[in-house]
Amino acid sequence: PYHQWTFPYELIKPANQGTETIALFHDSLSNSQDVIDRSLAEALQSVISEAPHGQQFFQLYAPLKLLIRALEFNRAQRRKEHPPIQLYIAQSLLPDLPSPLQSDVPTPEILSQVGRGDVYSSSIWLGTEPTYTPLHRDPNPNLFCQLCSSKVVRLLPPEMGHELYHRVRMRLQKSGNGRIRSTEMMEGEERELLHGAVWENKMEDIEMTDIREVTLRAGDALFIPKGWWHSIKSEQSDGHLNGSVNWWFR
Repeated sequence: PYHQWTFPYELIKPANQGTETIALFHDSLSNSQDVIDRSLAEALQSVISEAPHGQQFFQLYAPLKLLIRALEFNRAQRRKEHPPIQLYIAQSLLPDLPSPLQSDVPTPEILSQVGRGDVYSSSIWLGTEPTYTPLHRDPNPNLFCQLCSSKVVRLLPPEMGHELYHRVRMRLQKSGNGRIRSTEMMEGEERELLHGAVWENKMEDIEMTDIREVTLRAGDALFIPKGWWHSIKSEQSDGHLNGSVNWWFR
């Protein structure tokens, strides 16, 4: 009943075979007998065709059915040993969900008992694996819960995270404070440098001794303190569904 509910999507086009995968996904939609599938193909084509050459990160609004079709497409891709389409409903506000679905992810009671009890924002994260969020920090404490599949989180104390992020921005000759996940960190050199620094320890001049790592599986929750830097990615990368939800509070 919620297939037509609209969500904000992110689409990633990896440098290796990304163009081919998106083209195959588009063709599977445009060749469908379903009118809605063909309209999804048009929306996808519109976003891709209007983007500058070489762009790897795209944003669009589309019905939930787009994610359902992506999961079906990825199932077929796995049988052929081809890469999956990378589609992510990222940071979609819980209050924007249909009311019956909101009741499936109630605010944890513990959040009313800490700080001022002010849960000022919440989001759902739902997409095809691999999913990835680069290094950033939140302006307030965060309770992050895994709904399905698994994610790996790397956490850095405030000073270390700030130093690492600052070094990356210096290399890019940019300024910024890394608060909240932003579009500019999702593609190109910034994405590569942040991933290399956090996940591949490529910042040799920074001691990474205090970095923390945890794997969250369905039903697990993680408290991320205010000011702590973090990067999150799915444990798997084979196109299956990955889902999380979080609440920011103060």
